[in-house]
Amino acid sequence: MATRIPTLTSLRAFEAVARFRSFRKAADELHVTHAAVSHQIKTLEQTVGIQLFVRNSRSVELTPAGAQYYPSIREHIQGIMDATQRLQAPDEANVLRVQSYNSFNTMWLQPRLADFLQDNPTIRVRIISSFEDGNYDIHRFDVGVFNAPPFDPRYDYRFLFETDIFPVCAPGWAVTQEGSADLALLETADLLSVPNTGNVADWDCWLRHVGLNPETMTYGSVFDHYPLVREAVLNGKGIGIARAPFVDRDLASGRLLKPFAQTVPEPLPWFVATKKEGKPNPSVTLFVDWLVAEMGADPTVRSTQTSA
Repeated sequence: MATRIPTLTSLRAFEAVARFRSFRKAADELHVTHAAVSHQIKTLEQTVGIQLFVRNSRSVELTPAGAQYYPSIREHIQGIMDATQRLQAPDEANVLRVQSYNSFNTMWLQPRLADFLQDNPTIRVRIISSFEDGNYDIHRFDVGVFNAPPFDPRYDYRFLFETDIFPVCAPGWAVTQEGSADLALLETADLLSVPNTGNVADWDCWLRHVGLNPETMTYGSVFDHYPLVREAVLNGKGIGIARAPFVDRDLASGRLLKPFAQTVPEPLPWFVATKKEGKPNPSVTLFVDWLVAEMGADPTVRSTQTSA
């Protein structure tokens, strides 16, 4: 009996749902509706004659058959994407690709990058922003900066920094001076956040440290990245939790305030990732050395690792 080959559309939907463990996120990436992704998964399961996902109201998980199927499908989907990208947009010569989260790129790197480029005028830098940890098979980069990423054996990792987290608010939110607000005020505020990095949510970490119960709080919107949280806080939509190096300029200018004195170490450290394979790239070395030196001069971070 001839093997029935699934459509590429259904396989792309499968790969995205399996990677995100979410129909909604897969739909967003593919620019289609949740219903369209669900239909493609149903079509694929009918084509192969095997259930690939276990669905419930809160999560999506691969079945054993789906987990076996996923790596091969991901590899081949990625191969098609890479081949098409090379055909449509070949790599630019002598361009250093630097990838990190939107928050790091926008709130820390971008204000400092001009200094590096002025000192290294022959190096062109392309900044790539993402909303998640390094996906080493989809994103192509020379230098990656990630918050305790899923470590990939194809890359070398160098500790970059640790820092602290604390709430920030707009001027006028029950604050007479920096660090003077009553912790009880948090119980009536909307707490704004981004999706968790690792197993510990930022708000959970900070609230428990100061003796408050996270389960009694009111949580507002969840944003893809910290720059969006920052804008919502500036517009008076709630209280955000911030990483010290990303808001030091706003705190210094008075655009944002730190209403409580308590700070908590961020749950996970940051690393810089570079490829193990390939011939040495002097531009990568120059950029990483500059990055480490800049971090060493930043008073809002710890450039010597203290966490396990």
